[in-house]
Amino acid sequence: MAMSVFYRYSTGHDLTLNEIVSIFSLCLLAFGLTHLFRNIFKRYSWIEFPLPKLVILVLVSNLLMATVYASTNLLIDRGLNLVSDDLNWREWLVSMSILVVNSMTLFLLWSVIYFAIAFFSRYRREEIERLKWENALKEFELNKLKSQLNPHFVFNALNGIRSLVDEDPSKAKSAITQLSNILRNSLLSDRARTIPLSEELKTVQDYLNLEKIRYEERLRFSIDLDPQTLGIHVPPMMIQTLVENAVKHGISKKVGGGQISISSKIEKSFAEIRIDNTGSLNGTDSGGFGIINTLHRLELIYNKPDLFTIVQTDTEKVSAIIKIPLSK
Repeated sequence: MAMSVFYRYSTGHDLTLNEIVSIFSLCLLAFGLTHLFRNIFKRYSWIEFPLPKLVILVLVSNLLMATVYASTNLLIDRGLNLVSDDLNWREWLVSMSILVVNSMTLFLLWSVIYFAIAFFSRYRREEIERLKWENALKEFELNKLKSQLNPHFVFNALNGIRSLVDEDPSKAKSAITQLSNILRNSLLSDRARTIPLSEELKTVQDYLNLEKIRYEERLRFSIDLDPQTLGIHVPPMMIQTLVENAVKHGISKKVGGGQISISSKIEKSFAEIRIDNTGSLNGTDSGGFGIINTLHRLELIYNKPDLFTIVQTDTEKVSAIIKIPLSK
């Protein structure tokens, strides 16, 4: 009836009051049925059901809604004298069947649209929750990695400072300041994801100066940085960890000690930071804390592979190379 009324109105025929009442009543009925369906869908979490069960429930629900809608449609139209009272039971059955089929088609179309929106909204919520969880996990791992300062270094540094207290009090005082700077930067690193390279190099210089108390002339180092890289942000304590790795597995294993060279330069879309040290890659703990720490932190922060490599460049030199992607 509603379709025929709409057709008449679109072709220029005037609508009667009864026809307007019929259309308005049926619109309210359709709204009520779909609202009831949506509430049941949400209350019983149909979206969590397996697909076969969900399809059956939707078909049955749409058939029930279509039957109620079609029956009410005929009753309203008959009460408003919009259909003839002379219809026999077969004609009523045919009219009822046509209305049920038409109504179910419309309800199914509405259900498809509603379920598409519901599934898309659920996917977006799950994606947001997944990203939040991954971000929280990354932050936890980064904080754990940043907070791991080698306790052996602190122990050795304190022993070295103790030996200087009587021999050279001024040098001991300077060493205490350097150790204090390293410990402070280690604590502050938990609050920062990255820091300027210039700040990181201050920690590295303090560390190397402390280690010279222990190794004296056996430890030699040089720092040659491209001025353009000083403002590049790097993960805190990362270079210090690699330099510590070079001292532990390179310099300390050589009777005559060795050289550590730290350099940097700009290469296209990234900054390259290089730590060269005397030693052998076979003697380097490539699966140890320093290497694993660097690999994990770079991957967690930049989400890119191959940002760190450690290679034997010649028979007496090992090179650790970090690539920091430049911001666009």
